[in-house]
Amino acid sequence: MTGAATELVLASHPIITAIPFFVPTFAVVAVVAVLVYRDRRRNPPDEDQDS
Repeated sequence: MTGAATELVLASHPIITAIPFFVPTFAVVAVVAVLVYRDRRRNPPDEDQDS
């Protein structure tokens, strides 16, 4: 029984192999987005200033 029964398939689709890269990336983007959102709510931009 040294055929397909002993083979270990780690990924059957390219997306599965990319998950370990993209999940931490999305987590970092989510944290940065939350920080920007909270910062903008605390310090609303002044409408009087000309930029």
